[in-house]
Amino acid sequence: MAAKVNGSSALVKEDEEPMDITVSHTELYQTLIDAGLPRKVAESLDKIFQTGKCKGGLVAYTDLDERAIDALREFNEEGALSVLLQFKESDLSHVQNKSAFLCGVMKTYRQREKQGSKVQESTKGPDETKIKALLERTGYTLDVTTGQRKYGGPPPDEVFSRAQPGIGTEVFVGKIPRDLYEDELVPLFEKAGPIWDLRLMMDPLLSEHFLFIFLF
Repeated sequence: MAAKVNGSSALVKEDEEPMDITVSHTELYQTLIDAGLPRKVAESLDKIFQTGKCKGGLVAYTDLDERAIDALREFNEEGALSVLLQFKESDLSHVQNKSAFLCGVMKTYRQREKQGSKVQESTKGPDETKIKALLERTGYTLDVTTGQRKYGGPPPDEVFSRAQPGIGTEVFVGKIPRDLYEDELVPLFEKAGPIWDLRLMMDPLLSEHFLFIFLF
């Protein structure tokens, strides 16, 4: 159709063709499709593999086992995309088993679904700079899952190389504020004695943390 544009004639298309936007996939995309994942879910997971990154950690296809893929397949598309978004935004700095971590995210999502509540973004996490400084100072390791942050257990050999402390050395501490992490807890409990391990339990459905700590 001809139309006047700034005093001159111009040809205007009534029905313009939509732009052809091509989404690039890795060779793993088809593997995810063959595993039974919906297209959008496969694309979301494939994008995580392409960038290789979630918050604070690298994620590769080999990090996820069949159990995690099978569990993800049981979700509807909306739920699976929400789970992957939460997984991508989780801090994986000290997560050794990312497949188990993803399964934990899915379990939490299911629990919240049953309670009729929407999955919310995780609360503000620890200061990773301070956590790194603590680990460098003590030589301990930190292993994070969706339900627990385990500091030590065992400690470095130069700190303690004998058998694990027995009955009577474990202390339970409840009502730990959700914004307290190892960088503040460890120096506090070090005043009572050397630490074998400190396990900070984090139930996302509760408003508080609690912990178990072995002293030797």
